Amino acid sequence: MLMALCVILLISIVVVGGDRGVVSLIALCGNLFVISLAIWLMASGMPVLFTTIGAGFLISCITLFYQNGSNVKTWSAFIAVLLTMSILFFAVYFVIWKSEAGGLNEIQAVGEDVFYYNMNLDINMQKVAVSVIILSTLGTVLDMALTVTTSIYEVKMHRADLKMEEVMESGIQIGREVIGTTVNTLLFAYLGESLLLFAYLKIQDYSIEIILNSKILFQNCVSMIFGAISCVIVIPIVAWLMAKFV
Repeated sequence: MLMALCVILLISIVVVGGDRGVVSLIALCGNLFVISLAIWLMASGMPVLFTTIGAGFLISCITLFYQNGSNVKTWSAFIAVLLTMSILFFAVYFVIWKSEAGGLNEIQAVGEDVFYYNMNLDINMQKVAVSVIILSTLGTVLDMALTVTTSIYEVKMHRADLKMEEVMESGIQIGREVIGTTVNTLLFAYLGESLLLFAYLKIQDYSIEIILNSKILFQNCVSMIFGAISCVIVIPIVAWLMAKFV
């Protein structure tokens, strides 16, 4: 069934997207290869955080430059993403270390599958948790940055008389319009994935205090929250950069 769904996806991308769809498909395969390589390097003993930074850099280059070409839009988005993810990296690192959210959560730790795992892993689970959040957030930031730069570019092409401040304000306004739908996308993606978890918590009749302080809720929510925060942060950065460059 997974193979059938993948074939349907490939055909849909080629038919609807045409040449751009093929390029997007190649970029998707490239990003999957980079993530797979990063996982292999981490499992082989390479430093988790440095591997994550390298993988994020390559994914950004593939997504922006290979898929959309080298131009003022992609370079503005690329610089904005680097600045945003640099800020986010330290924030994620601090939050994960203070919360000790790495490793198996409560449900995973008592499941039957845990007896088949080899727990003697020479990998820091806290750093792996940081890596998961960074790579999960990166796609959303790239999407938001490129959306704003493309919109600003179109505005500037049709209104060449606009001043830098006006162009930047247009970019921020565009970001305000998009941020609502982006946050909703992140929220419902999390809720849809966690319906079974919420049903389990309801059946077990856990208290609000236990749920709010549980590792499983934190692990599921933190990527969504950091994704929304990063989308908000990248808007003024990319709007200023794009306004300056055009």
